[in-house]
Amino acid sequence: MNLGRTISQTLSMWHSLRIILLLTSGVILVFVFISKRHRPNLDAFPTVGCSFGPSRCFSSYYLGAIRFLIDAPGILQEGYEKHGSRPFKVATMLRWTVVFSDPQHMVEISNAAEADLSFREAMKDIMGVDDAFGTHVSSPDHDLLAELPKSHITKNAANICGEVQDELFTSLENILGNGTNEWTAIPALGTVNRIMAQTWQRFFVGFPLCRNSEWCSLVAKIHKDAAILSVTRRLVPSWTFPFFVRIASNLEANIDRATMLLGPAVETCTSVDECSVPNHQKIDLLMRLIRRSAGEDSLLRNLTARLLGFTIAVASTPTNTLTHALYHLATNPEVARALRDEVDPIVQRDGWNIRSVGKMSKIDSFLKESARINGVSSLGFFRQVMRDFSLSDGTFLPKDCFVAVSLSPFHRDSATYEAPDEFRPFRFLENPECSMTTITPEWLFFGHGKHVCPGRFLVTHQLKVMFAYMVSAYDIRVEDGRTSRPPNFIFGEGIVPNLSANVLYRTRQPENGAH
Repeated sequence: MNLGRTISQTLSMWHSLRIILLLTSGVILVFVFISKRHRPNLDAFPTVGCSFGPSRCFSSYYLGAIRFLIDAPGILQEGYEKHGSRPFKVATMLRWTVVFSDPQHMVEISNAAEADLSFREAMKDIMGVDDAFGTHVSSPDHDLLAELPKSHITKNAANICGEVQDELFTSLENILGNGTNEWTAIPALGTVNRIMAQTWQRFFVGFPLCRNSEWCSLVAKIHKDAAILSVTRRLVPSWTFPFFVRIASNLEANIDRATMLLGPAVETCTSVDECSVPNHQKIDLLMRLIRRSAGEDSLLRNLTARLLGFTIAVASTPTNTLTHALYHLATNPEVARALRDEVDPIVQRDGWNIRSVGKMSKIDSFLKESARINGVSSLGFFRQVMRDFSLSDGTFLPKDCFVAVSLSPFHRDSATYEAPDEFRPFRFLENPECSMTTITPEWLFFGHGKHVCPGRFLVTHQLKVMFAYMVSAYDIRVEDGRTSRPPNFIFGEGIVPNLSANVLYRTRQPENGAH
């Protein structure tokens, strides 16, 4: 009950913050215009979403930005219907963004050199993780934090999946318990967030710190702070953001406390020979990060901030993706039988491991279809243009402009998907080679090109294990009185599962008594 009240209070704070930010955005936008006087000339791109006068008009831009804030999917669909594969621009609270939806443009943008179209600078500006956590994109070790997981996961994939899976089962038991025969309501997003937070800490900091209740609580608080600041970042100019970090969150105090808790683990990593560390402690990213950091980045607080900042950057996608799928399952409980018909015999024969989970094609299809329908963002492939740049068809992108790719034309293309707006859980069984981790021009959930997600196999394994376990161990349905899937929360391009909806769960019952 305490958990429910805590999450309810958190959600209330979130909704209050949203209202406050929307009401004050008009004042903030004045400062945005003052701080952004020298904008790139984007007159060559048609404007979508500002239908109240010339796009250069202050009031037109402002109304367009507000509209994008509350109905980004609608504006992007409008742009696609009007202009097809031609790029157009939309107003956001901080800038114009040039939006592309043509496959060839997508490929060129995704493969462009960092010196031309910068993914790193775009993410820094949009998410604000570097500014919030006090890390610096210009640091010589900044690239290390992005590259290290790639090599670490590649070399240790099987061990990492096994350890993360072990932690996942432990967190499920701690949070959901063995269940009861009575229906119990849980806040879906908050519960999944707690489970994912503990699970990912096994990868980032290892055992036993990942089981430390205070550490897990701090990580959850920092995730909440980061979510609030991510919204704030979309509304305020960059030079005011540090001020909002201090007044809108307890981030600095939480990082200070996390630094104290991480200290003993860091000391252990620096004082022992890696060969002497037990196998179940070898897979965490912390040890690799410590041994390859230098200068100011090796200082304890900086190390803690960098590690936490990275966890924020990667943890939200699996949390939101699994919650989306959970809402679909709760709304369509009859699908559980087909999923169990696949999961039960595989687990009975092979147990839970990376190979057995890889055979669960129905689970994979369900998760992929849920991610296709919902996603976590209406836009992807954000890039900041670092110098004047032209695409192969002559499209000119001036220095300092922002570009992105609209994902809906790819994921809801009627030429690729029959009834693209309909949720069909086993849509991808017809082509088992197109799994969730397969990268194609029609499936961009994990990106494409140079910055394709290096952890997609680990993330997918974690999602499949957790979803398959919940299907096999529990009955899940929506609350009484609800007949449709809880609506998503839209804020700008972000797509978040419903913040306040509960689902009901109980210990799995025999099929003839499931209802």
